[in-house]
Amino acid sequence: MFTKRSSVQRWLVTILAVALILFGWFNALPVSADEPQTVYDAVVAEVVDGDTIRLQEEVLGTKKVRLVSIDTPETNFNGKSQGEHAERATAYLKGLLPAGTKIQLQTGKEAKDAYNRLLAHVFKNGLNVNRDLVAQGLAATYFIWPNLTYFKDYQGVLKEARDAKLGIWNPANPLKELPFEFRMRVRNEKPTKFVGDYETKKAVKPSQYQQIPVEKRVFFMKKEDLQAAGYQL
Repeated sequence: MFTKRSSVQRWLVTILAVALILFGWFNALPVSADEPQTVYDAVVAEVVDGDTIRLQEEVLGTKKVRLVSIDTPETNFNGKSQGEHAERATAYLKGLLPAGTKIQLQTGKEAKDAYNRLLAHVFKNGLNVNRDLVAQGLAATYFIWPNLTYFKDYQGVLKEARDAKLGIWNPANPLKELPFEFRMRVRNEKPTKFVGDYETKKAVKPSQYQQIPVEKRVFFMKKEDLQAAGYQL
């Protein structure tokens, strides 16, 4: 009888330990119900700029990672820079993710972009790095359908950073153009993405994107995608 109780106790202890490990993992790396997630372990090789890093080893055939759903000022886009705001975001990310840092990469429905970059939410010891950059006023939200994980969360921290006049939202030294606007101007291009309001599900033509507040914008590459997502133009 004594031996039987000991065996049961050992079994219960094992189950409890596994449960605690799983509980700790899911609290360190929250998963959104908005879309399926895949998580990869990786190690940082270097920070390229405020929203781009390189890995020591390839994940899904690439070492380059674009921090998804955010946009930091450009340090070197076709030879042009957005100045101190870009340098500040890059310096902050370098301090947060020095070479050799172990991270987790969380991808959504669309794991890579047209430039063969992995699109990921980057986590370090449970810290959502993408979110942190927005919260620090170093990045704006930049959600491109279908990757909408953490939309409301990032939306909230952007509002908080803007209300607190942090970083790019500081009226004494504001970022003059959002990064995507800067890239369009440097390329001498006009807007091409349709833009929807995440809350109302109303959409506007590419040239009318400014009608929708930054924190509510969902960008669509094609009109068909906008309609498939249930937005009305």
